[in-house]
Amino acid sequence: ALPLIALLLVLLLALLPLTLWQRYRVGSSRRRAWSWVLALGWWASLVSSGLFAVSVAAAGLFWPNAWLYSAGAWPAGVLLGALGHALTRFEATPDGLYYQSNRWLVLGLTLLVAVRVAAGVVQAFRFWLHGTPWPESGWLSHAGLLGIAALLLGYATAQAFGLHRRARRYGRHRGYDRSRR
Repeated sequence: ALPLIALLLVLLLALLPLTLWQRYRVGSSRRRAWSWVLALGWWASLVSSGLFAVSVAAAGLFWPNAWLYSAGAWPAGVLLGALGHALTRFEATPDGLYYQSNRWLVLGLTLLVAVRVAAGVVQAFRFWLHGTPWPESGWLSHAGLLGIAALLLGYATAQAFGLHRRARRYGRHRGYDRSRR
């Protein structure tokens, strides 16, 4: 069983660059702004934020500063999401509304995910091989890694809200608003 687990771990690490590249490619591509899909994404990010807050509250019992880092990073992520929405290009066509997120911001966030994953893997290997304890403060600590996750979640929430709002406004402008019928 142990060789199978090791093989799966190696496979996961080998596929990680491919999944990050795919995330960047999809995140920076031109996509159709379906209002219901964007609404689902926004509600999912809100539910995720709530579950994340509960998880961080529990993690705060074991890891100092977990709540502090996350409580500061989530609003920063919301501000970054608002900036990302402002940098998003929109294109209204007869077929519908399309959008394309800023490539540089998507690249930066993808690299942040890569750094977060790499830092976690390095810390885990250091602990496993040498028994080196995890740092108790700083961005490499458990609280710091949770802070990075909070930043990314705040960004996703704000961007999803902005995209959904824009798609609804476009739909109302085009006469697709069901509440008026």
